[in-house]
Amino acid sequence: MPPSSSWLIPLALFLVLGLAASLYVVRARRPREERAAGLRMLGTLAWPDFIQLVLAVLNGRGYERSFGGAGTEGEYLLERGGQKWLLSSRHSRAWKPGTTGIAEFASHLRQQGLEGGILAIPGRFPPSAFSVGKAHRIELLDGPTMWDELAPALGDHQLRQIEQAARRRLLGQYALAWAAAAVVALLAAMALAQNPPATDPIVGGAQAPTPEATPAPEVAARAAPTTEGAAAPTMKTAAPDSLIPLEERRTTIAAAVADLPHVVSAHWPTPSTLQVIAKSEAFDPQSICPLLRDDPELGASRLQVQYPAGSERPVRFSQCRAY
Repeated sequence: MPPSSSWLIPLALFLVLGLAASLYVVRARRPREERAAGLRMLGTLAWPDFIQLVLAVLNGRGYERSFGGAGTEGEYLLERGGQKWLLSSRHSRAWKPGTTGIAEFASHLRQQGLEGGILAIPGRFPPSAFSVGKAHRIELLDGPTMWDELAPALGDHQLRQIEQAARRRLLGQYALAWAAAAVVALLAAMALAQNPPATDPIVGGAQAPTPEATPAPEVAARAAPTTEGAAAPTMKTAAPDSLIPLEERRTTIAAAVADLPHVVSAHWPTPSTLQVIAKSEAFDPQSICPLLRDDPELGASRLQVQYPAGSERPVRFSQCRAY
């Protein structure tokens, strides 16, 4: 191997390993870090803000607010399928692992004459708590179990905080990935320096032919360079199409959504939110997903669907795929 080209293999190895490790960080580690940062952020929210996010999640599950009958300060009376449920922020704040909080809340529900209740915390319920809650007709919601439903209801400022926290943790992982690639490339360079590949003997500036190594005429003819082959340009790998600019893709998606049945208009009030004004309750928000979810940057955007005035259906928040 010529000395001038002895560094090419370690360099190529360094680039391939570094890029492969970086791709793994982006595809596998980034969603996990964003989820972890989001769950940590939930623990810093004021209880009124957290409960509003929980109400948005419950609304997506078919619960509707009810303003009559049971319920005190810090409690929200909900209805689903003709049954009354009680969401209590007061009992949620008081719940601690190993306490009788679930049993106390169940007693409170019986006094109110309600079918069931909901306790929601930003942290994590132990696995044993879910079986206790089910026995008392109490649904337990914690950060991990409702994160995918809760994330679309977060504000832009909160999403930026999560993204920044995740990015800070990912920087160290990128550095570790490239450092590992550099170590492997260095070891490969040292191995090549100690064991250079053997070369065939050269006689008079040309390779000395031997009877065993003499190629067959047809092989020699294929191997011999020709004027036409030497002048032929090197074949280039076709480059992928350039991505369409982000704003142009937003405009195209909004126009396509606006053409869907039962839709009045669609626009982007924020870079991460697509607002859709429907003219009929027959509009299905999931019909937007085929137009949106395959976009690498916009596929995880939040969808805000607003039904016509006087409609019994509230504003719906959804998402075609998770971040």
